[in-house]
Amino acid sequence: MHLKSLIAKITHGFGWHQERSLTFASMVLGLIDQRNVQHHALSTSLETKGFLKSKLERIRRFFAKQVINYEEFAYTLVQTVFQKIPQMDLILDRTNWKLGKKDINYLVLAAKVGPVTFPLLWSLLEHQGCSDLEQRKRILERFRATFGFQFIRSFTADREFIGKDWLDYLCINNIPFLSALRIIGLFSGAKINDL
Repeated sequence: MHLKSLIAKITHGFGWHQERSLTFASMVLGLIDQRNVQHHALSTSLETKGFLKSKLERIRRFFAKQVINYEEFAYTLVQTVFQKIPQMDLILDRTNWKLGKKDINYLVLAAKVGPVTFPLLWSLLEHQGCSDLEQRKRILERFRATFGFQFIRSFTADREFIGKDWLDYLCINNIPFLSALRIIGLFSGAKINDL
């Protein structure tokens, strides 16, 4: 399937106005082509005869006015690309950076299917630093409501995502997980040869 028709099929599933769907599809193509998320790069694939200023205004209006249901978006994307809901290797991680003095801190649930890895669901954390148990559970419950835990082949998280209650939650829900644990403190009196 041609990429442009694939994107059109995905956006058609959201019931968006045709022009909004076209703008979104063009921005995705611009993103892939330019490998850049800045509006100037996204505008390169907009099919309009307008000047750069009008293209940028069109992108600004899209982001200002288009309501996106991200769970619906994730489901439609996966269903359209893979033709059915596949078994997924999930990866939970956090990404943060600064915009001026403001901290931008996201909890991201990514999915890996075969050689392809893509962000599936995310949540903006209103603070610096690690996520807490409830924030982690919420993002996995969003996955459960959208796809179902039966589609988790494996779940991987960094050593930042620890705690008895968190591991209990994964076990209770039969989520097959791998986690890099902080084992130094667990074996405080042990020597390397004892391990």
